[in-house]
Amino acid sequence: MQTDNKQLRTRVKVCGMSQPDNVAQVVACGVDAVGMILHANSPRTISLEQAQLVRQVVPAFVSLVGVFVDCDAQKINDYAQAIGLDLIQLHGNESNEFGKGLSKPFIKAIRAQTKEQVEQQVTQYPDARAFLLDPYVKGQHGGTGKHLDLSLWPSDCQKPLILAGGLSPDIVSGAIREVAPFAVDLNSGIEDSPGIKNIGLLKQALTQISLTQVS
Repeated sequence: MQTDNKQLRTRVKVCGMSQPDNVAQVVACGVDAVGMILHANSPRTISLEQAQLVRQVVPAFVSLVGVFVDCDAQKINDYAQAIGLDLIQLHGNESNEFGKGLSKPFIKAIRAQTKEQVEQQVTQYPDARAFLLDPYVKGQHGGTGKHLDLSLWPSDCQKPLILAGGLSPDIVSGAIREVAPFAVDLNSGIEDSPGIKNIGLLKQALTQISLTQVS
């Protein structure tokens, strides 16, 4: 387990956002990043037009992340420009060269099955700005609600690591204490329905996260 790389503050990304008013509420809670699913087989996938409306309520110093699964590079770049994305999150079988050729920096999601597989994939993406670890579920690329097996967390990674996988107020603080991620990705664990976040649950999660921080 990675336990000796404590951050002064664990960053928080809320992903799978869909409605501008809900996004505005989430941003007001003080999160660091907002994620939108733009190309994937997911009930949280939104249109370009909807994403542009979300962009309007995301202020400076809050990163807007677009999530894509095995999407054409030109479409990703077109979306990034039309929306004004800050980062691109790749959840499919994209290569490092694919990510390197995009117009915005990329995060690579790893669907964790074994520790060896995770550590091998980390080495295959030297140009990724960060890695997001999500539990492997056959046929799905995230938002499953399943918790990550923390024993799969890489022990020696020089890039920021983001913890995902059904994080709820009940488990998020324990998970942070266990692996000390750079950031956590909140999605299904704080939802009322796909794409709609429960602000009460988000605030509870943020309170729990704050209790883990190094003084």
